[in-house]
Amino acid sequence: MPAETVRRLSAAALLTLLLVPWTAHPDPQPLFDAHLHYNVAHAETLSPKQAAAALAEAGIVRAVVSTRTDALAEALMQAAPGQILPFLDVYETPAHKETWMHQQGLPERIRARLDAGLASGSWRGIGELHLFADDRHSPVFRELLELAHARGLPVMIHGDPAVIDRAYEIEPEAWILWAHAGSFPYPPLVRDYLDRYPELYVDLSMRSERLNPPGGMPLDWQDLLIEHADRFLIGADTFSIRRWLELDEHVADIRAWLAQLPPDVARRIGHDNAAALFATEAPAD
Repeated sequence: MPAETVRRLSAAALLTLLLVPWTAHPDPQPLFDAHLHYNVAHAETLSPKQAAAALAEAGIVRAVVSTRTDALAEALMQAAPGQILPFLDVYETPAHKETWMHQQGLPERIRARLDAGLASGSWRGIGELHLFADDRHSPVFRELLELAHARGLPVMIHGDPAVIDRAYEIEPEAWILWAHAGSFPYPPLVRDYLDRYPELYVDLSMRSERLNPPGGMPLDWQDLLIEHADRFLIGADTFSIRRWLELDEHVADIRAWLAQLPPDVARRIGHDNAAALFATEAPAD
C-alpha cells in the first residue's frame, strides 16, 4: 500500500477517534430494579424525594421497594409516581429478621395489612423473607406462602436451596423471587433450580463481584444468563443507608456486567423481565 494512502487512512482514523466523544450515543439502558429497601432509618437520611431523585439519576425507571410502613410506601410512591412497586416487609424491626418465622400471629397481621391496602394502590408482593434450612418447616412460612399464592403475589426469599424446595412443596405454583441468586450462587446449582421450578425467578443483587471479576464475566455465568435470559432480574439492594447514598456506583457495577451480554439479553435482565412479571410499563425512555 502506498505511503500516502497509509497516511490518509491514519489521518482518517485519527479524525474518527477525535470525533467519537462528540457524536451522539444511545442513552443508557433503562433499568427495572427488583430489589430495593426503604425504611425509617433510610428516610431519616434520604427523604422520599431524594430517594426518587437517586433512582432517576441512576436510570432506574421502575423499582420493587420493600418497606415496613404504609406511610413510607405512600410517600415514596407519591415522590415517584407510577414507578414504585411496594413489597410488604413483614419485619416489625430489623431484629425480627431472625425470629419472624416463630411469630404465630404474623400471618394474620400481614393478611389484615393486605386487606387494608394502600391509599395509592395495593401491595405488590411480600418480602424479603430471610429463611434458612433449619427453619424451612415453619408453620408461619407456610401460611405466608399460602396467603401470597392465594392473592397472586410474589414472595422474595433470601434463603438456601432447601428453603426453595420446601416452598414448592407447599405451593407447587408459587411465584418466588430468589434473592441474590441464592445462598450458594453457583451457576450449575442455579440452573438446576430454574429447570425444576418454572415459576422461580432469580435476582442478581449483591452479585456484581461474581458476575464481573477482573477479567470479565465467567463463561459459566454468561452461558447461564443467556440460556435463561427470561428468568433473571437485577437489583441494587439498598439494605443500608450507605447503599442508597452510593446507588449510582452499585448501578454502574450492574451496567458493567450487563454490557458483557448480548444486547437483547441485557435488556431482558435489566428491564423487560421485571416489567413483564409485574405487568407494568416503564415511563418513556
